[in-house]
Amino acid sequence: MQIRRNGTARGRRIGPAARRLARWGVRHRHIAAGHLLRGVCSGVGTALVGLAVVWFQSRR
Repeated sequence: MQIRRNGTARGRRIGPAARRLARWGVRHRHIAAGHLLRGVCSGVGTALVGLAVVWFQSRR
């Protein structure tokens, strides 16, 4: 096994499960990014509503 200049080994193979997972990730990249953005927005919205409730209750 030869080591290339960038540090990767030549001749190293990944397993079939890892190859399938990598192909799935390439195919579904945009969907996964959309779900991630949707989750982040949901979390931010929940946090803002929680802060607004706490602020409102402290003013009463």
